[in-house]
Amino acid sequence: MHVQSKALRRQGASRALIRLAVAGTAALLLAGPAAATHVGEDLQNDELAVASNNLLLDTLRQWQRAPAHVREARLRHLLQHAEQRRTRLLQLMEKNPQVAALRILPAPLRAQFPAEARGLLEQDVSLDGSVYAEVASDVARGFVQQRFFFQPDGGGARLALQLAEAGDRERTLLGWSGRKLRVKGTRLDGQLLLRGKADGEIVALDGSGSGSTSTLSMTPKVTGDQKTLIIVANFNDKAVSCSAADIHARMFGASGSTMNVDYRQSSRDLVSFSGQTVGPFTIPYSSTGACDFNAWGTAADNAAKAAGIDLTQFRRISYVTPSNSTCGWAGLAYMPGTRSWVQSCGSTGVYVHELGHNLSFHHAGSLTAEYGDSSDPMGGARMVQFNAPNRVMAGWLPTGSVLEVFGGGSYSLSALALTAPATPQVLRLVKPDTNEFYYVSLRQAIDLDTALPAAHQNTLSIHRSGSTLPVKTVLLQSLAVGQTFTDSVNGIQVTHQGLAGNVSTVGVAFTGSTCQRSAPTVAVSPVSQTGAPGTARSYTVSVSNRNTAACGSSSFAMSQVLPAGFGGSFGSASLSIAAGGSASTGWTVSSPAAAADATYTLDATASETSVANAATAHASYVVFKDGVGPTVALTSPAAGASFSGTSVTLAASASDASGVQQVEFLVNGSRLATDTSAPYSAKWTIRKLPRGSYTLSVRATDKLGNATTSPGVSVTLR
Repeated sequence: MHVQSKALRRQGASRALIRLAVAGTAALLLAGPAAATHVGEDLQNDELAVASNNLLLDTLRQWQRAPAHVREARLRHLLQHAEQRRTRLLQLMEKNPQVAALRILPAPLRAQFPAEARGLLEQDVSLDGSVYAEVASDVARGFVQQRFFFQPDGGGARLALQLAEAGDRERTLLGWSGRKLRVKGTRLDGQLLLRGKADGEIVALDGSGSGSTSTLSMTPKVTGDQKTLIIVANFNDKAVSCSAADIHARMFGASGSTMNVDYRQSSRDLVSFSGQTVGPFTIPYSSTGACDFNAWGTAADNAAKAAGIDLTQFRRISYVTPSNSTCGWAGLAYMPGTRSWVQSCGSTGVYVHELGHNLSFHHAGSLTAEYGDSSDPMGGARMVQFNAPNRVMAGWLPTGSVLEVFGGGSYSLSALALTAPATPQVLRLVKPDTNEFYYVSLRQAIDLDTALPAAHQNTLSIHRSGSTLPVKTVLLQSLAVGQTFTDSVNGIQVTHQGLAGNVSTVGVAFTGSTCQRSAPTVAVSPVSQTGAPGTARSYTVSVSNRNTAACGSSSFAMSQVLPAGFGGSFGSASLSIAAGGSASTGWTVSSPAAAADATYTLDATASETSVANAATAHASYVVFKDGVGPTVALTSPAAGASFSGTSVTLAASASDASGVQQVEFLVNGSRLATDTSAPYSAKWTIRKLPRGSYTLSVRATDKLGNATTSPGVSVTLR
């Protein structure tokens, strides 16, 4: 939990950092005083982001107040700092999106910047499109790198997708992968920052929902012949060490340990691979150059087209290249997607692994290793059949082969590789504390599973996973006869009671769950607001109780840490929340009347009463006194118009980021009428006025008291 002195130091640190940034001394900037920390954030980068924001506010104020003869110079200064802040915010979006969301400038404040500068600032967007992951792997070294992208509909450039929501971001993003979504977020260049699952911000467009479902469905999700083009590409300084014919045989062979056979056996002939292997073609890239795999793919595509290959005839394209010293991975694939890359000839299991990502399969790991499950090609890249959770989620097992278990007892379980089993082949049990499932299966040396390590043969595999691809699977334990797997939190025991031929007897017992407490999840919405000194802003604080069901309801006390001089109060001093449930309360925060223009951090903490469970969420209050009046114009009558008769209708337009308070219609500088709501208009009675020339104008005042008067328009009464 934070202490007030730290919050006070943050404001002093920010002002000091601004002065140092103006001087351009990066080393000194990094050495600024300590400030309040945030959950999971890089303190120095956050302080630099705050300093960049505050410096930009300072230059905006200078531009707004600048006299005409120096305004252009002030604009150049403003653009320079906007560009510097843009670079820093892009880095922060990629490194720590939760903190980046905290430092986004609120839209009303962005509207005060000149048009030239707004192009360098973040933008609020609403987009329709699809989510996919880019997964780079090196099983031998245990290396993995995963990035998510949003592909807007209509063929626009893909956007690197960042999620600011606290909690298991990877699981959330995987739940969106392969799905059509409508999202509301913040875009800056090629980055798209989403705040999370707040109401209306993430909407599924394909009817699939934006996360996994607990409903068991054996409808095949991954099916059909995957007609694939393999393009072998040499670098200009290094060649692939194996032949195209060898790669083709290992990929598409109808017998033996081939990729095609692995998928056919695992899916019971629901999925097969066929295709063509071409090359090698030499592309103009080196083995020591940048790891620009997309450029390699484009060059390889062009070479294949020049050789007469019609790429549109293939569902998927995979590229085989020599190793590149700068990449750090052996294989990379889009998940789900149509493209994959394999460096060097590799083992056949590497091809199964990378094409598996294209089909929406994620890594098969253990509790201690990303690729720790050697009973699945998505783990150790072995030439073995797929594990139980992957087959269930892909819909590769027939109806009746998966049994949902809700009560204790003994169950018969046939080997997973059998094609005509006499009993179910997978038991699935709900894991309530994490909203996942346990998958229980028997593995034996049948077909490709003769390559299973001894530890996985004739044993029960206990996996943990979700219910919808793509999601990681985790092998928790392999049970020999007589061994038991125990989950004391959820009160579940699975025992391998016996094995006869291809059938195991499995004992399942529900012993009663125990209470396990975890820190709550706390979120603030909106995460960033702006206001003039002395104004109040309203936030909503949401708290989720992450204790297990056996803990029952808990009370969470709300507390705050605010900058010096700020005041705040919660709508509810405490929240009573059932285990697994959520609740929210309003939070009103006011800045002091003398607050300087700056970015201020607000902390809201929820603490479980009498238990050492607490979590803090953060919000920004950006103080900036609007010194710019509204944009205003007299839209009717036009300059030079002449009138006779009894009256003339005057019309005006006005807009302002803070809102328009009123519009006054002026005749020869004197107020004729006032209108407080759009469309703005007034009636000018001219019947008894002297004939001649008159000057009409309008004056608009915003809600902060700033006023702007339009240029005068000359009209004639005749």
